[in-house]
Amino acid sequence: KQWYQRRVAITAGDEETEITDATQLLPISHEIKLNHAIKAVSGLALDPAGARLVTGSQDSDVKYWDFNAMDSRFQSFRTIQPMENYQISSIEYSITGDSTLIASGGAQAQVLDRDGSQLYQCRKGDMYIVDMGRTNGHVSSLYNAVWHTKDRNIFMTSSSDCTVRLWDINVTKNQKTVIKMRGSNGKKISPTHCAFNKDSSMIAVATVDGALSLFSSKGPFVRPKICNKAAHQNGTETSCLRFATDGNKLLSRGGDDTMKLWDIRSIAKPLHVASNLDNVFTGTDCCFSADEKFVMTGTSVKRGSGDLVFFDTETFAEAYRFSVGEASVSKILWHPKLNQIVVGCSNGIVKVYYSPQLSSRGVLLCAAKPRRRQAKNDEIPTGLSQQILNPYSLPMFRENRFLYAKRRKDKARRDPMLSSAPDKPAYGLDAHKTKGCSASAYISKQLALDVHGPPAEEEDPREVLLKYAEVCEKDPYWIAPAYGPETKTSFQEVTEETLSEEPVPKKPMYFYNK
Repeated sequence: KQWYQRRVAITAGDEETEITDATQLLPISHEIKLNHAIKAVSGLALDPAGARLVTGSQDSDVKYWDFNAMDSRFQSFRTIQPMENYQISSIEYSITGDSTLIASGGAQAQVLDRDGSQLYQCRKGDMYIVDMGRTNGHVSSLYNAVWHTKDRNIFMTSSSDCTVRLWDINVTKNQKTVIKMRGSNGKKISPTHCAFNKDSSMIAVATVDGALSLFSSKGPFVRPKICNKAAHQNGTETSCLRFATDGNKLLSRGGDDTMKLWDIRSIAKPLHVASNLDNVFTGTDCCFSADEKFVMTGTSVKRGSGDLVFFDTETFAEAYRFSVGEASVSKILWHPKLNQIVVGCSNGIVKVYYSPQLSSRGVLLCAAKPRRRQAKNDEIPTGLSQQILNPYSLPMFRENRFLYAKRRKDKARRDPMLSSAPDKPAYGLDAHKTKGCSASAYISKQLALDVHGPPAEEEDPREVLLKYAEVCEKDPYWIAPAYGPETKTSFQEVTEETLSEEPVPKKPMYFYNK
């Protein structure tokens, strides 16, 4: 261990004391564990007030922790899966703390409220369009998403489709601005991380080829305003970019096991470089302390334990290093108001480091809070009967509960007294004999009766023909030309014998298969 040697004067009346122990300057004397999941933690966010913590992991779960309501059991109060089966890439609270921005392995970022309900979702672009500037959204997985530091409605996302896009939550059709990233050879290059400076006047973007590009937030976005093509090793993913409060210093965590401090006014050469910092996870963070006197980052390895490393900002000398346990460091967060450090590990555990003397609120509110005891039921005296009678549970005493309109309708349909099913439509040869029919069928039937009279089956065919007997004798227009003028028409007389005769049966028809 390398102890941080620094002379710090603490005024206590007229006396000054010298502190040479790094543990007295860093809030790492105590720790608590929050069990998030089994897979690596890939997202951490604390609201500006430091009351709620949001964690996300590679198993697509997002958990909400409330320090004011938790006790010493340290249990989350809500678990959601906003991106279905996509792993979480980054989580960040807005500047007002009323919403959360989540990026995942999918192409659409989401904005959630403090309770986890969706407020906004980015639109997905068309993957068959070659020019990514003409699509309305990303078409590939996201690397990270960050809020604008001045406007609570604007945020920025970076994706593997070689674009960085700015969004406005008041516009749902498409993005606000598209920045197409190009490499040194002019071809498309994928960004790995993006960040705003303190006043959001500059946008920093790191790409896969190791380049570091800075754009003015007002544009133009055709080519970067400031660029270093060899900021990190080519082919490695720069996992994090952080601006200092002065807006001139930029901290970058590279996939080449280095961390560098830059001055954007002279970006050709870094101010300081820290090497031999293992970086296996693509989301390993780096950050400044609240007073920006320290720089912190974590190490991640394939097997073994990771370390939390602190550096002096002025000299970039290693101030302190300690192991976080049997897992690697995947995400880190240093809250400026609480002065507490949140570390996400590769085994799904979130550790919060604090100091009772240097930290305030946050974990201190629930670390010493006793567990809630469940109220025991009062014991019934042995002389009394244990049977409890509740007359209001009987059907005759029950009050009608309020039912929604759909439930009331379903209940009425099941009750034969309140509603009856309409008659089914008739089919087949006897369909016209059914009593029930629709209104249109009834009207059509009445119109037919008015025009043509009753149907033929209700009248005697003999009477129908005899009505025209006198007309045929007076004016034999159809019969006389066929049979001659001397032909006399005669009809069969109805007698008892003719009525008693049985009709001749028809000869059955047989069909033979050939």
